[in-house]
Amino acid sequence: MESNFDVNENKYKEIYKKKGYTSDYILHQNKLIDVSNSKEFKPNEVYVVARYLFEGIKNPGDTSVLYILKTINGSKGTFIQRNNLKEDRDLVANFFDNIPEENISKKDNLL
Repeated sequence: MESNFDVNENKYKEIYKKKGYTSDYILHQNKLIDVSNSKEFKPNEVYVVARYLFEGIKNPGDTSVLYILKTINGSKGTFIQRNNLKEDRDLVANFFDNIPEENISKKDNLL
């Protein structure tokens, strides 16, 4: 069964997909990786254009963050941070904390 969490995340992902944000990204060894072509990006090569926080209905501590991203080579897509393992949270925090301030905006935020 799909949680309200996933419905909200998927709703936003679908909206952005229609706007051209089609890539899915993962983090590995402090690099953002485009799943479709394995291209790697350092924090200074990534632009955050929107960010959304989702809380679990039954457990407010069950959170996730949906990042809407562009990269230096023009690819656009999404990255989802789940509030799972502390090591994962630390990896994500380290990467996004190293994105230059000038690479962060809310210009494509839907709200």
